[in-house]
Amino acid sequence: MFRQVMVCTFVEGATPEQRQAYRNAVEALREIPELLEMKCGADAGHFEDNYDFVIVADFADFESARRYVANPVHQIYVRDHASKLVSQRVIVQHDW
Repeated sequence: MFRQVMVCTFVEGATPEQRQAYRNAVEALREIPELLEMKCGADAGHFEDNYDFVIVADFADFESARRYVANPVHQIYVRDHASKLVSQRVIVQHDW
C-alpha cells in the first residue's frame, strides 16, 4: 500500500464559500478508481498555527498514485481549486 498525506494552508482571505468549494473538489477525487481510501477534513481550529486542511489518500502502490495524479478529475482539482486557494502545502508519502 502507498499513502500520501497532504496538509495545506489557504490563501489569506479565503472565504467560507471558497473553502467549501475546495472541499467539494477534494470529495470529487473519490471517483478516481486508483484512490482506494481517502480521509480529509478541515483543521479543528484549536491552535492558531495549524494548517487548514488535510488529505490522507491510500493507493495500491506508487504507480496507482501516479495514474491518480494524471486523471482529469485530479487535474481539474489542481487547476481550479488547489492552485488558486492553497498558499502552502506539505506532502509526505510512504509505503505501508
